[in-house]
Amino acid sequence: MGRSKYKVAPSDQRRADGRTFGSKAEKDYYLELKAGREAGIYHEVVCQPKVHLVEGYNVVWDFLVVPVVAAPFYVDVKGVETAMFKRHKKMWLAHGWLDLHIVKRSGRKFTTTEVVSP
Repeated sequence: MGRSKYKVAPSDQRRADGRTFGSKAEKDYYLELKAGREAGIYHEVVCQPKVHLVEGYNVVWDFLVVPVVAAPFYVDVKGVETAMFKRHKKMWLAHGWLDLHIVKRSGRKFTTTEVVSP
């Protein structure tokens, strides 16, 4: 079986803790968040939280992160910024209520490239 147009890895390479993630980068970022939770940096990490914005419009970000000493925030791990993602981001600016961190992989590291504050 070939790869998708977004070059998504096979599902066995995107699996961790019994869950299949949307990309290898998302899985790897989850493992970093999990290590942070085990180290006491985060109270909670929620995968794939569905957020209702306005009537008939929901978004699903990759993670909801609840740090021990800071405000909660959403995270979306991006490889390709699709047209749908850009619409979601625009709606988040208008109707969201927590910061949304856009995270991208650069080599082996993850970097927050943008924080969308509604």
